[in-house]
Amino acid sequence: MTVQSRILATCTLGLGFSYKGLRNGLDRVPDLIACDAGSADFGPYFLGTGKLQKSRETLKRDLKLLLHGARDLNIPLMTGSAGGAGAHTQVDAMANLVREIAREDGLHFRLAVIPADLSKERIARAWRAGGLTPVGSVSPLDEDILAQTEAIVAMMGVEPFQAALADGADVVIAGRATDPSIFAAVALNAGLPEGPVWHAAKCIDKGYLATTRPQDGSPVLATIDAGGFTIEPTREGSACTVKTVAGITLHENTDPFRVAQPTGTIDTELAHYQQVDERTVRVTGSRYIRAAGPTLKIEGARRVGFRKLLIAGLRDPRLLERLDEFLDTYRAMIARAAHSLGIAADDYTLTFRPYGRDAVMGRLEPLRDQVGHEIGLLVDLVGKTAAVTNALASRLGPTGSRLDIHGRLGGGGNFAYPFSPSVIDMGTVHEWSLWHIMDIAPEELTSLFPVTVEDL
Repeated sequence: MTVQSRILATCTLGLGFSYKGLRNGLDRVPDLIACDAGSADFGPYFLGTGKLQKSRETLKRDLKLLLHGARDLNIPLMTGSAGGAGAHTQVDAMANLVREIAREDGLHFRLAVIPADLSKERIARAWRAGGLTPVGSVSPLDEDILAQTEAIVAMMGVEPFQAALADGADVVIAGRATDPSIFAAVALNAGLPEGPVWHAAKCIDKGYLATTRPQDGSPVLATIDAGGFTIEPTREGSACTVKTVAGITLHENTDPFRVAQPTGTIDTELAHYQQVDERTVRVTGSRYIRAAGPTLKIEGARRVGFRKLLIAGLRDPRLLERLDEFLDTYRAMIARAAHSLGIAADDYTLTFRPYGRDAVMGRLEPLRDQVGHEIGLLVDLVGKTAAVTNALASRLGPTGSRLDIHGRLGGGGNFAYPFSPSVIDMGTVHEWSLWHIMDIAPEELTSLFPVTVEDL
């Protein structure tokens, strides 16, 4: 008897998906419904504040459809990085949404909740023992930065999901997790080889991004066997191709063939992609290479200030011809205002983003000398305290609007404001204080992520 495992995957929870595609996928009787629920792509703000990345309304819509589909078939529903950053406040909010839907719709099931938060003490032990390795250009960790860190999460692997299944969970709401880990537990429990299971999980962790028409919102279905796996969309009109499926392995990865996980690496260098029909791709040759010891990616956020923005349109051709001079003078005028208010130079930062010239690439922009008939100027002010930001924000508009660098402008009028008020309060500003790989003991793959189970 051939062992197979079918996984029905949607894109990030709260982004929506095709209802018809979901129903078609359910008709194929999958063994698991799963979706990612978060990302670090949106920066450290959501981890630092604990706020949901998506609205409660759109999260509830997606959860309701997925919950009913999973209960109709009596199969597990799993999601990880709940709420966006996978912090405990976001996990709790998502679990409360599940409880609310169950109460309103009369659903009965076993819910598992898995937090991903780590204590500062655990991080400090790893740091002192040399067990933390920075990833990229994150600032060097010290005691002050760790003390200022407001939230810390670790990206769990598949083991906590497997533990939840062992506890009889029907629905799993997990904190921060590696994307493939959310999809791999059921197939691994079925005894299927790690290579095809992990690679299939990676190919479906972005849902409809593995299709030719992401705008259709089609869920995708992975069918895994001992020799490989197939990927296909479940909405009519969408298709999976060798290009779209292979491209997902490249998505968000610096290495085109290898994707690191807590216990090893998904290795696709020898993978073979075959177009089975016009909408289905089969993949063989995938490998999972076990690491010498387990590790966890650690993310931490600390508050560094308060932000306000000013948006203004500029279309005076004389000013646009001398834009650098204008911005340099503008910056100097704000610095003078800060000095008069008793604000030190290192208590704030001021950034100009002139959209229409070089706002996206800055000095690397090859066409930065080309200026159109108008630009949109985004003035980004960050102060260490709310008082500093508020004080300087009141000077942003009048200073720039009245600034005359060519001697022929009287009374102001440089800026056209699209909004009232012209200054927009963005709240707190956070930075990644932890962006590290931490060495752990094998038992910590589960012990750091305790599973709490309740019957609804």
